[in-house]
Amino acid sequence: MDTQTPSRTAGAIGAALPNQRWTRLLRGRGRFVSSHMAPHCLHAVIVRAEEASGTLDAIDTATAATMPGVIAIFCAADFDDICESWRATHAFFADAKVPAEFVLARSRVHYVGEPLAIVVAETEPQALAAVEHVSVTLTPAQALTTPTAALAPDAAPIHDAFAGEDHPNRHLRLQSGERGAGSIEHHVSLTLARVAPQPMETRAVLADYDPVERRLTVHQSHQHPHQMQDVYARLLGLPEHQVRVVCNDVGGAFGMKQQLHTDELAAVCAAVRLGRSVFFRASRSESLLADAQARDHRMDGTIALDEATGRITGMTVHDVCGVGAFGQYPRTSFGEAGMAHRLFGAPYALDWLRVDTELAFQNRAPLGHYRGVGHPVACLLTEALMDKAAHALGEDPIALRKRHLIDTSEGPLTTLGGIGVERFRMAECLDALSDRLSQQAAPPDDGRLWGTGVACLLEMIANGSRYYGEGGVRIAATETAVLRLEPSGVLRLAAGHTDQGQGADQTMAQIVADQLAVPTTDVAVVSGDSAACPYGGGAFGSRGTVVAGTAVYGAASEMRRRLIAIAALLHQTDPADLTLDDGAIRKIDGSPLMTVNEVAQIAHFKPHLLPAEHQSALTVVHRHVPPPDAMVAAAAFAAVVAIDPDTGVVEVDRVIVAHDCGTVINPAAVQAQLTGAVAQGFGQAVLEAVRVDEDGQPLTGSFMDYAMPRADNAPVVEVLHLPPVPGEGFSPRGVGETGTSGAPAAILNAINHALAPKGAAIAELPATPQLIWKSLQESAGTPSPY
Repeated sequence: MDTQTPSRTAGAIGAALPNQRWTRLLRGRGRFVSSHMAPHCLHAVIVRAEEASGTLDAIDTATAATMPGVIAIFCAADFDDICESWRATHAFFADAKVPAEFVLARSRVHYVGEPLAIVVAETEPQALAAVEHVSVTLTPAQALTTPTAALAPDAAPIHDAFAGEDHPNRHLRLQSGERGAGSIEHHVSLTLARVAPQPMETRAVLADYDPVERRLTVHQSHQHPHQMQDVYARLLGLPEHQVRVVCNDVGGAFGMKQQLHTDELAAVCAAVRLGRSVFFRASRSESLLADAQARDHRMDGTIALDEATGRITGMTVHDVCGVGAFGQYPRTSFGEAGMAHRLFGAPYALDWLRVDTELAFQNRAPLGHYRGVGHPVACLLTEALMDKAAHALGEDPIALRKRHLIDTSEGPLTTLGGIGVERFRMAECLDALSDRLSQQAAPPDDGRLWGTGVACLLEMIANGSRYYGEGGVRIAATETAVLRLEPSGVLRLAAGHTDQGQGADQTMAQIVADQLAVPTTDVAVVSGDSAACPYGGGAFGSRGTVVAGTAVYGAASEMRRRLIAIAALLHQTDPADLTLDDGAIRKIDGSPLMTVNEVAQIAHFKPHLLPAEHQSALTVVHRHVPPPDAMVAAAAFAAVVAIDPDTGVVEVDRVIVAHDCGTVINPAAVQAQLTGAVAQGFGQAVLEAVRVDEDGQPLTGSFMDYAMPRADNAPVVEVLHLPPVPGEGFSPRGVGETGTSGAPAAILNAINHALAPKGAAIAELPATPQLIWKSLQESAGTPSPY
């Protein structure tokens, strides 16, 4: 036998490995919701409101009900006895006005696209044809589409329940901090248009109900199977263990698929009422109408400087956010503005911070959570203000930011917005960014206006149980991993996280493979099934690797310990003298003692060879409970843009991201996450806007009107990883939302840097060619500090 010590198998952590799902998906073997449709499945199509506001007088379904293939047509009252109403409440926002919601609209309509009825037929074309013959009688009312219009003193109430109250359309107001002093103040106003998350796979549900066993199974394109199991069980009055929600392959989600959409619930209710399988899939035009949207802010901010020292002393912010007609259930719509409220000014050491946030109902689709949730909003205004200060002081924007950063060198601190920060490596991010920018070639003299903008992002990741748990919202913050070694030597991992295409399953497989020194192909991951997986929180808030990954790491570490312990017993050896490498338990000199497969065979089939009291079970359960509040990560961005002064067209040449990701499990996955996220941030900065006219009628009903990033116009993204902190061990930090959160601010600052020599500036996103061209035409043509 060769007794030479073999070279250790390269660890799977840190390896840029391809996603195991790709082969199956590329060969057309995806397991999406539509893949599960049985031949007897019925199809549902929604009748939607065509006015933004008004009294619902009648819905006539008589003609439609007689059309070929139609099985049933349901209106609101048809579900009263099987589905409870709900309110999107949160204990931390007890003063909020929260209306009751129902599966389908009852006496009023509140936005174009609101579900009014559901048609169920044998085929989708039959259901679509019948929808055209459902007659809706409506008395229109004035639509209030902007949050500022809804908050006007004479505005009519959008919800009858709040008529007669002061500010009937004010959903919530948050005020914090006191205004301090500054000898010079500079002002920035920003308006952010609504955007519509557009994953490749639109929302879909396939609901099957067995009335004999009262068992509901829902296949859904969603991020949170356990959350939806809880929601369906409570609203439909079913035992929770009789409800199963499966989220297999999901073609993108981005936060939009993490709450309840009423049209999906209507399809589930139809399945329960009929006792049959019912399939619903939103069309792309329906998605642009009724999917949860995001942003929609009108912000005013000031930054105060001490003229004598050149130091920033504080900021004031007034943010008005439109939440749409309803808050989304169960997580509410407080997150977008509420998170921003805490994050304004967050990276910087300020003496004072005053923030006033108003959330307003309006006659538009509900506002939900979209990748970043409030971070892009706070970063945009904060970083625009920092650039104002840099120009006013004549200081390099990076240098100004570095000398105002919060400092955790003497221990954890709490920002003025109430965010606990235990470490903050922003100075290192800025140094890496500065070094990379210094290596860039000078822009060409091609007649375009070139600009460079920077932005700092303090990112809250992996929220713990305090926010949802104490807020009375039933969302799990913990994750549990169940790892099982089969007799064949294959490791089966079940976890509560979900994979929406970002490669989460691959990341978990690599963690197991690294700890147990096996190929990732020997790790089979099961996720996205409320019945087959331990209870967990799914995917949100850059938590997958941080929370679920840590649980998996713990389970794999325990499995490694058990395998070595069994081998040590069998060979009467001290476990400390053994290691696990390349699929075998080995002595310190590297010589193999026995393979992992042999250990599995004995543990499963010959346990009599081991002491009865020894823990020889090869199923490990490990739960990770994150800290009660969110962790914090840092990222710095630079964007380089070129503007054609004759057309106003912006080209974002490149975006550089320097970030603190902690332990990088798969560099290729991190690169892909940041590249995709930056592309979404780029879209929000220069392309995307959901537009409606003054009556609330949509002006962006398809991708002909709603501009999305494309491969030929998305910027090159360069990623700079900070090295891990020595001694931290396994310590990943979330990265999924980083690019979307910081890129828009860097791009906005770069655009205004390019426009400044012409005396122009913009204060609205997206920065469309029309907006930029108009600003150039109206400018005085002389340099202006933006």
